[in-house]
Parts: sequence; structure tokens; C-alpha cells
Amino acid sequence: MIALSKLTTIERNDLFSRLRTSFTHHSNAIEGISLTFGETKRLLESGMTAGDKPLHEQLVVMGFADAFDFVIREANNTSSELDDDFIKDIHAILFAKAMKICPERLEKPIGAWRTDERYIKGVDIKLSQPRMIDQDTNNLLYQVKDKALSLTDIADFHITFERIHPFADGNGRVGRLLIAYQAIKSDCIPPLILNDHREEYLQSLSETSKLTEFLIKAIDNSYALVKG
Repeated sequence: MIALSKLTTIERNDLFSRLRTSFTHHSNAIEGISLTFGETKRLLESGMTAGDKPLHEQLVVMGFADAFDFVIREANNTSSELDDDFIKDIHAILFAKAMKICPERLEKPIGAWRTDERYIKGVDIKLSQPRMIDQDTNNLLYQVKDKALSLTDIADFHITFERIHPFADGNGRVGRLLIAYQAIKSDCIPPLILNDHREEYLQSLSETSKLTEFLIKAIDNSYALVKG
């Protein structure tokens, strides 16, 4: 892993500033949001909307940037803890703007665990049953509590989180924000997963070693933002 502590203060601040746009764009594009990188950048930096793109998509993109800010702030807060309330807060912030303007476009509940059965189309993975989500999530959190995490630990956490699939929607986006949080807490540059690498990313979710290798390359994507 590339240590965050190896960056100067200026480089670190520049990294988080650049990542805010890149991380927001790519993480949403992976989930099918249609805004281009340029449209995302203009929306976040100037408030300029893309007139031909769905309003709810743009609100979710703005909400994701808010969630990114929250995650970065908390990751740099030595007293912050990763618990189920923190995960629910990320989800609530992600969809807060869209929930106010066009709640009919969202899968609910927001900021709370899902209450129905879910399946991932084309993937033979059994997700947690609604009644087991709270227990499964807290068991996962217990495994990493007060532990110095390696990149392999972070990869394993992400795979398990995605298999729990605790929310009605937004599991991938929340999961990738949690990767960033855990990376920063572990003095590692947060991995930037590019939409161009979507298929490789999804395939890597089948095995911890594959995802670990993928995240190493994704860290290079982030490092290139300040060192490229």
C-alpha cells in the first residue's frame, strides 16, 4: 500500500480534492448513472446541471459527494468509529438530496436496512435475509473492531458487506466509500475504482485475493492524480 503519511500536506489535500470528483463520478457510473466526468465536475464545482440528464441522477451524484466529504472527515477524525449507525449515516447522506426532491425515484428505506429479499441478477450468491442483516453486519464489524487493517482485510470486508447487501439500493456505493474510510484509517491512499474497470472489479468480488490485487492497481489510479 502507498502510505498517506508519505504525502506532503499539500499533496494530501490535493488528493482528496481531486478524488472527490473522480471517486463520485466513477462510483456512480459503475451503477449506471449517465453523467459524464465533465458533467459531474461542473455539477460539483459550479453547480451547473446537465439539462439533458435525469434530475434524480444529478441529485444522487451531489449526495454522493456529500457522503464522500463525510467519510473523509470522519476517517481523519481519530475518535470516529465504524459501526452500523455510521454505515446508515453514509446511506442517508448519499440519498438525502434526491429524497427531498424526488422520493418516488428511490428504493426505500433510506438510512435503514432493507426489509425485503434481494437477489443479484446473474450471480449465484445468496444475500442476507432481512431478519439477519443487523446480526450479519454487526458480526462483520466485530471482526475488524480495533484492528489494524491490511489491504487484504479491507478487500475481505468489502466482499462480505456486498454479500450482506444491507440496503434496498446503494450497497456498492456505500461499500466503496467504506473502502476509502478504512484505507485512510490504515494510512493508505484510498483506491479509485474506475468505471472502465467495472467488469474486472465485479469479477474480483468472488475472491479476496483477486480483489486485493485489483485494489492495489486502484490505489495507483488515485496516486496518479497527484503524482501523474
